[in-house]
Amino acid sequence: MSKLKNLLAKNRLTLYVLIISLTFMIFTLVHDKPKVSIQTVNENQLTEAEKTLKENRELKNRLAKLEPPAPVKMVASDSIIPVEQTLPALTVMEEGIRVPFEEVYQDTAWVRPDYQPYWHSINGQWCRVPDRIHNSYHRLFATQGTPVLWGETLHNCGIAELAGDIELPVYGNKASDSVAIIAVYHMVTEIIVFDKQVVLVGTPARTGVQVLAVDLRDLVSSVSGEIMALNENKKFIFQLVTPDGYEIDYNNMTVSF
Repeated sequence: MSKLKNLLAKNRLTLYVLIISLTFMIFTLVHDKPKVSIQTVNENQLTEAEKTLKENRELKNRLAKLEPPAPVKMVASDSIIPVEQTLPALTVMEEGIRVPFEEVYQDTAWVRPDYQPYWHSINGQWCRVPDRIHNSYHRLFATQGTPVLWGETLHNCGIAELAGDIELPVYGNKASDSVAIIAVYHMVTEIIVFDKQVVLVGTPARTGVQVLAVDLRDLVSSVSGEIMALNENKKFIFQLVTPDGYEIDYNNMTVSF
């Protein structure tokens, strides 16, 4: 008996720790862990001051996307290819090669809208006023046929609602092999390429929109037939001209292979 008492005395601290640990484990098992619930604040639960603050914050964010933060003169340039590096359109028409194209959409009665719903500031990406003004100057838009670039071009030129009626052909084995051309108020009848210049010959009109598709490989072929022989910078200038060679509009496109 004395030996047992001595043993308990020596291990009293260990026994206390064991008892405390068992007690804590039992308490944890018996009692459920507290549950935390996060509830979204309903709009009706906001005070008038909170609603006003929220509305002001949203309007400031929309305004920041809509226009520059301060009055400023902006002149956007399309000239990635200097004018002095291009030939007269008539020279291209005489010395260039005519490339085949497909007319994938045409509406001669189409009238260009001054404003589209998807340009509103609630849509963010498409609402910037300087971009809308700059794009409204153009009658010509050109892009590779990848879904992102094609969708962006449709929005920029204001015909996004026609996307379901336009199906671009796929040349080669990928969408980027197709080049889409949108001509506004101009009916194109010929496409002629020489080096980095692509001349779109047609007749100006007061209404109408036309969407054309060209095989990229036809554009990058030089007059001699060598791919990229004269156009290693992969940049093209598209020129919308009359049959007499007068330029109506131009636009630039950088080709990605």
